[in-house]
Amino acid sequence: MIAALGAGGASPPAARAQEAPEPVTTGRFELRSDSSVGLHHFLLDWAAADAGQWPPFAVPIAELDAGLDELPAEDRDAWRAAVETYGATVGRSLLFDEGLLAVRDWAAGAGPRDAIPDADRPLAAALEGALPMYERHWWPAHDARNRAWIGAVTPVLAELEEGIATRLAAAYGGEWPMRRIPVDVVMYANPVGAYSTGGRVTFSSADAGNAMPQAVELLFHEASHVDELERPLREALGRAFQRAGADEPDRLWHDVIFVTSGEITRLALEESGRPGYRHYGEVAGVYGRGARWAVELPAFETHWLPFLRSASVDAASRAAAFEALAAALAEPE
Repeated sequence: MIAALGAGGASPPAARAQEAPEPVTTGRFELRSDSSVGLHHFLLDWAAADAGQWPPFAVPIAELDAGLDELPAEDRDAWRAAVETYGATVGRSLLFDEGLLAVRDWAAGAGPRDAIPDADRPLAAALEGALPMYERHWWPAHDARNRAWIGAVTPVLAELEEGIATRLAAAYGGEWPMRRIPVDVVMYANPVGAYSTGGRVTFSSADAGNAMPQAVELLFHEASHVDELERPLREALGRAFQRAGADEPDRLWHDVIFVTSGEITRLALEESGRPGYRHYGEVAGVYGRGARWAVELPAFETHWLPFLRSASVDAASRAAAFEALAAALAEPE
């Protein structure tokens, strides 16, 4: 039995104007559209855009153009103040910054407010103060888009997740978490549209790259970053390259996650009568970025994808596939 992830005694923002709705759950995931988590990311990204740090490849924040003009005068200055407070987050890492993680967890009801470092308490106060404005002016449209995304993903996810999760765990040599993985669906996430850290996944419902059918693959890609899956993969690759007497290429482990989540999703869709699926890496052009992919893709095709297609759960076969991959990449032809 997979247990739902509890809040651990945490209290969400006290100024919340509405109760968070129940998450949509499948056997492996817990998908949420929550106004305080949505606002946290909205303020992060608005502040980055104001500072010129929201990159051109990211989803444009449509509200920047007319958003302030639509606010009543009494709200406009308060909103600007909240964005200015979040200006302190520009350039900080959503993945590794302990203060931002603590604010995110508190906003999600998954961590206590007193875990937020003193220097970042103004972020919590800004979020609380801006939440009623957000819920009045932007949240209804954001929530509707989030829920449309959840509604599109959930049926296919519920149908295929057991097979995909089992195959992914076997591929990485890890174990799927005993809890459901929480997924915060927000209008804007980070510049690339999704990230995973601290056992939680955050997804942008506005990013066109996150649409179906690639949305299912991307959920499993982000889920692959939980410690129970990513750590065994990285350790196995490290052992394989050590045996090959070579240094592991930078970011190879992440490229393995790209290819593995894409291929296992393709296999699951094909076996369910949906042939012709293309990996997110193909559709979004990831596989064409950088010279490393020109070297890695043939090696994956020859030494790693056959193991995935075999659906083997044999540890020795997995190790042999990694060792063959390491040998090929240690001495490229």
